[in-house]
Amino acid sequence: MKTIMTTVALLAALTSTAMAHPSGMHKKSAMKSAAMICPVTGDKIASTKAAVGHETYKGKTYYFCCPECKPRFDKDRAGIAAHAAKGKYEKM
Repeated sequence: MKTIMTTVALLAALTSTAMAHPSGMHKKSAMKSAAMICPVTGDKIASTKAAVGHETYKGKTYYFCCPECKPRFDKDRAGIAAHAAKGKYEKM
């Protein structure tokens, strides 16, 4: 009986620890707090819902601030992605 009570107490402690900080929770909160920046203009975008469109290129998703940015990105994905990685943006 003592072994069963010890096992139950151990499982309860492990469960409460897992519930307090589930794996991946840190990653989600980090993604929400990271500023999204339009790769074309460099303008900040408040959220994925506020973005006008998005495109995934080489495994990375880019969000756009206005309807004109996505067609510009589509014309030169490699160039704009490279410039955005360096912090260089087009002027609108």
